[in-house]
Amino acid sequence: MENNVLVKLLSHSKTTKTAIGIRKYNDGDDLYVGYIVDYTDSIIVLQHISKYGLEDGLIVEKIENIESFETEDEYLKTYNYFYNNPSILKKQTIKKIELSKEDNWQYEMFKSKFDKGKIVTVELNNSGIDTHGFIVDFDEIYLNFKPITNLGVDEGEIIFKLSDISGVSVDRLESRKREALYHSKKNV
Repeated sequence: MENNVLVKLLSHSKTTKTAIGIRKYNDGDDLYVGYIVDYTDSIIVLQHISKYGLEDGLIVEKIENIESFETEDEYLKTYNYFYNNPSILKKQTIKKIELSKEDNWQYEMFKSKFDKGKIVTVELNNSGIDTHGFIVDFDEIYLNFKPITNLGVDEGEIIFKLSDISGVSVDRLESRKREALYHSKKNV
C-alpha cells in the first residue's frame, strides 16, 4: 500500500488508538466506530468501540467495501472521550422509586425528588421516543425540562404537560453518558 491519505489515517488510528468511523456501502446509516488494530492493502481490522467507550469486538472488513472513513467530528470525539476515560461513566446509584396510586402519579413522583439531580428520560404519549434531560421545575400540571442531546449539549428548556408523560426513567446508561458529556462541556 502506497503512502497515501488512507494509509496516513489508518496508521495514525493504529498508533494513537484514535477512533475513526467507517461506513460500508449499502449499509444504511450505520457507522462503525473504533480504532485500527491492523491493516493491509485490502483489509482492515477495527477494534469496535461502543458508544459508551467499551471494546465491542473486532471487525475485519475489505477496504473496497467501505464507502467512507470519518474522523475528528464531535460524535467520534465522544467515543474517544469515554474510551480514554472509562471511569467517567458512573455506575447506577438510584435503585428504588416510590410509586403513587394517585391519578397524577407524575406529580407525586417528581415531588419525591426521585431523580436526585440526575438526567431523567421522559416519554410522551406512549410514542416510544425518549427525551433525556434535567428537571428544572414542575407543578401539578406542567414540567419544565432541560433536554440534553446525545453529545451532552443543553437544548434550552421545554415545558410538557404532566398528563402527556407516559413513562419516566432515571439513571439509565444513556442518560449517564449524556450527563458526563454535559458536565465535561461545562468544565471546559
